[in-house]
Amino acid sequence: MRQKSTTRTQKLTGYLFLTPAALMIVIFMIIPLVWNIVLSFCAWNGNSAVIFKGFENYVHLFTDRTIRVTLQRSIFMALVSTVVAMGLGLIYAFFLYRMKEKEQVFFRFIFFSPAMLPMTIIGVLFVFVLSSNGLLNSVFSLIGLDSLQHAWLADPDTALLVLGIIQGWKQSGVVMLLCATALMTLPSSLYECAVLEGANYWDQVKMIMMPLIKPTIKLLMSMVLMSGFKSYDIVYSMTQGGPGEFTYTAPMKIIQVGFTYNEYGTASALGTMLVIIAALFVIVARVALKGETYEY
Repeated sequence: MRQKSTTRTQKLTGYLFLTPAALMIVIFMIIPLVWNIVLSFCAWNGNSAVIFKGFENYVHLFTDRTIRVTLQRSIFMALVSTVVAMGLGLIYAFFLYRMKEKEQVFFRFIFFSPAMLPMTIIGVLFVFVLSSNGLLNSVFSLIGLDSLQHAWLADPDTALLVLGIIQGWKQSGVVMLLCATALMTLPSSLYECAVLEGANYWDQVKMIMMPLIKPTIKLLMSMVLMSGFKSYDIVYSMTQGGPGEFTYTAPMKIIQVGFTYNEYGTASALGTMLVIIAALFVIVARVALKGETYEY
């Protein structure tokens, strides 16, 4: 009887501690999401009555070329930033694993430090680096590589790619930290057996490390992909959508349509569509990385 009472008390205590977090999620995530979905089927300018329009807002998304292009740019930035973040993060993690403890602490701080800075600060810093008279072009001129000088942020062919690379570079520190932590949990006996079989470090990475930390990689890829679709702060701080509107992404278009044109129904439909596209890409990425389950 006493054991049942103790179990009931523990459950009540757990529910008590979970309640504030659950309320925060409901108030600031679930209710706004539901309201956004409902509003996406309506017309509203913020002052007048809400008028139901059915799928008219969604039809407008697919018939308006400027909106379709912003969605394509967001997809491009998300893919570029994900490839850069995952690639650099894994390289950093495998690089750290070969180091001694003191060296790991130093380089872990170096690689993770960009992730501690706000994206806006990163954007402002890289404006000085990548502008026509910036640090990168000055270095090229100093070492005699004037042919490599380029207006990185003013050229429509390179601006969006550069933004995606910078966003991925900032997120690579988080990927590195979690992958390095996952590698440290693997038993050393696996590597000892691999060495006895004549495997080099690359063989160990390919045959042991990558398969065993795949759950961590799947989680990180989902996080980085979702973050890549929310490309607003880095774009606004570096190009403000320019040159022209060649780096105008879907989040910036949502702000413009909603708060400049007061078309909150269209903005909500665009936001809902962006969430659906991001979810589809996350699902595809997780299915593509689906593999065996290992026990060790």
